[in-house]
Amino acid sequence: MKRALSSLIELHLRIHPGFGVEDLGKLIHQGVFGADHLLAEEEEFVREFIREWWCVDEGFLLEEALLEPVDPLDRTYRLNLRPAKRKGVDPHALAEILIAQPRKRGDLAEFRRRWERVIELAEEGVIPFSAEALRGFGKLLFETEFVPQHSRAYRRHNRPHYRLLNDLQHGPTRSALRSLGLL
Repeated sequence: MKRALSSLIELHLRIHPGFGVEDLGKLIHQGVFGADHLLAEEEEFVREFIREWWCVDEGFLLEEALLEPVDPLDRTYRLNLRPAKRKGVDPHALAEILIAQPRKRGDLAEFRRRWERVIELAEEGVIPFSAEALRGFGKLLFETEFVPQHSRAYRRHNRPHYRLLNDLQHGPTRSALRSLGLL
């Protein structure tokens, strides 16, 4: 798990300028909890998704990958909206797939375990973050159950527009994405 976690973090550091402690927290949170907190209110999810879809500038970040892993177990992914929009995907059909996906049902204890592995990686000098800064941010996350947001620097450089796929290995989800030309 630790090696896979290190590789995942290194990937995001490489492809996302401005990737900081907050973004690392968000990455680990997404890998454990997926999109469940957003999928709780389906109508709101669809409304926000369609609104954002029409605001996405598909001409920005032309090299952006369609899919990015956020889970060291290689199940949960970000589906970047710019490349999906460039493919001409029907946003309403995509919204239906996202709503129908299985819930991840993440576990706070697993989030803590992964965060501890992240701190160990920092202590070992494997990732370029201060272990103290990670401990402090982790304390905030665990005491408040705060859902991390992307840092200002990350948002400025990457202008993130994506939705999470809780389990890309789930057969019906894969089949539905394939029908839209996304796999």
